[in-house]
Amino acid sequence: MSKTVLRDIGIFKTNLLLSFLDSPDICELLLGENYTSDDIDDLVYTQVFPYLYIDETQTEVLPYLCVEVNFRRQTRTMKTMIITVYAYCHKDCMEYHKDGYSGTRADILADMVERQLQESNKYGIGELTLQSVGYYFPNNKYYGRQLTFETSDFKFKKV
Repeated sequence: MSKTVLRDIGIFKTNLLLSFLDSPDICELLLGENYTSDDIDDLVYTQVFPYLYIDETQTEVLPYLCVEVNFRRQTRTMKTMIITVYAYCHKDCMEYHKDGYSGTRADILADMVERQLQESNKYGIGELTLQSVGYYFPNNKYYGRQLTFETSDFKFKKV
């Protein structure tokens, strides 16, 4: 198999999606209290995407999670990867309450994502470092948070 620096982008995205789907809190926020394992299987490419997504013709009022992975720089043996997570919701479903969390549904979803990713060691060497949090407005009906994480990893990994 060819060694490329960018090969890990797909691996990171797959691990991110699996991590989100492994979180009962995230799944409950996205699907509601009475979700089933079959519902979780349907989240990918409907509410959880491995790329930035917004359907301008969307008629349902739903929350979404999107991820993107980018390459920042490399040295002789290491590389720096940037993970961007978009946690956003339709403005008509912003109200949400869950013990241990505060804010709007978009704020809580972003907090859940950060907690889930901080517990994981699947992304590079050591923990992910949260670099920035900003507002995200994909269109006039949606609002959310953009979280940017950084991690270092070996330039080439054996899989």
